[in-house]
Amino acid sequence: MIESEKVMQSANVQKPVHDLGVAAFILMQSFALAGRKDKSFIFHIPKDKLKEFEDQKTAYLFSEFHYFDHCLMGLKKLEEYPFGINSNKFVTDLGAAAFLLMHKFKLIGKKGRAFYFECNTKEDEIQFDELNLQYTSSVFHDFDSKLMSLKKIGEFNRER
Repeated sequence: MIESEKVMQSANVQKPVHDLGVAAFILMQSFALAGRKDKSFIFHIPKDKLKEFEDQKTAYLFSEFHYFDHCLMGLKKLEEYPFGINSNKFVTDLGAAAFLLMHKFKLIGKKGRAFYFECNTKEDEIQFDELNLQYTSSVFHDFDSKLMSLKKIGEFNRER
């Protein structure tokens, strides 16, 4: 190992994160993922950034991302709605459905892969369509993408 690598390695600390949502949020804050062990995600944290890292873990719990994650988890548990649904406003993307829930749209039910929402006025329909489009370029889409990516990685540990 060359001298500069030794200095870099000693300047970093490996810190585990045991929650998928917290790990995705930490990735959004530009901290480097070093690996995964069992259900924990390991981050390489520069020693001078340890406080910021710990502060971000707490910040997640009181952020809109935590609420978005809560909406995602609730939607995953939703069973098929056994009655007819009288709505033409639906999405098939779980993240988009969670985003719409965050924006106070009332969920009617789920049929197949579609999540149906209540829209009582033309203004509601317009806002629904706009929010559905906004989701794809939102930070919540980025967060959801990081959640999905983290779920797919296998166990590894990148030494620095």
